[in-house]
Amino acid sequence: MDVSRKLAIEALQDQISDQFDQSILNILNGEMMYKEFSTQGLMGRGDFAPFNEAMCSNDTHQTIFSEPFNKMRAFGHQVSLAKYEKLTIAPLKPLFEKHYECIVLWFGDDMFCQMNFLTVLAYLDQIEYKGKVFFQKVNETTYEVEETELVPDGYKKIYVQVLIHHCLPNLQLMPVMYQGIKLYLEYLKKDNEITAFIKKNRDRSQDELVNELFRVFPQYGLGDLQYIKIINTIKNA
Repeated sequence: MDVSRKLAIEALQDQISDQFDQSILNILNGEMMYKEFSTQGLMGRGDFAPFNEAMCSNDTHQTIFSEPFNKMRAFGHQVSLAKYEKLTIAPLKPLFEKHYECIVLWFGDDMFCQMNFLTVLAYLDQIEYKGKVFFQKVNETTYEVEETELVPDGYKKIYVQVLIHHCLPNLQLMPVMYQGIKLYLEYLKKDNEITAFIKKNRDRSQDELVNELFRVFPQYGLGDLQYIKIINTIKNA
């Protein structure tokens, strides 16, 4: 992380801390960002928790973080419920057990991050959270950050329309979320730009093809496991 970016993040954190002191929960998109913040000494006042999920993959349940939700997500990821709860639910314990005056959401602008971001916002809507919410849009390559204050009201409806019914919402959206949803709906198609690229380059080795997918489709934000699953499905068809 560039020193100037680190200083900019610290300045944003200081502004929020000056308003809310310790009553702040920072939710970060995944373990990698969580570890980066820890390594860079960016875990200041307040609590920090990673959101270890991939909401763009597999089915989901309307009642977020309920027992049926956890079971459905664990089944989709092909892990036991106990493992899912350890990896995803346990790190979010502060969100479930403590009241915060402010929640800060640190998520990237790619499709993967935006579906996770949407899920967290929908949960805050579900529990009728009334504190302040800030979205820190993070460029996960440069760690440039852009801050937006928002209200969670209405995001549960968007979550249901997008992640359960797989349709474009008829509500006004932030441009970054609109773009993420458009990419998600494209990604769900059996034949899409990713599968077309894989079919065109199926003669390449798996490692080489995955690296090319990272390079060509950064806007999706997918990891190697997602790409390998798609590659194997196509090659075994």
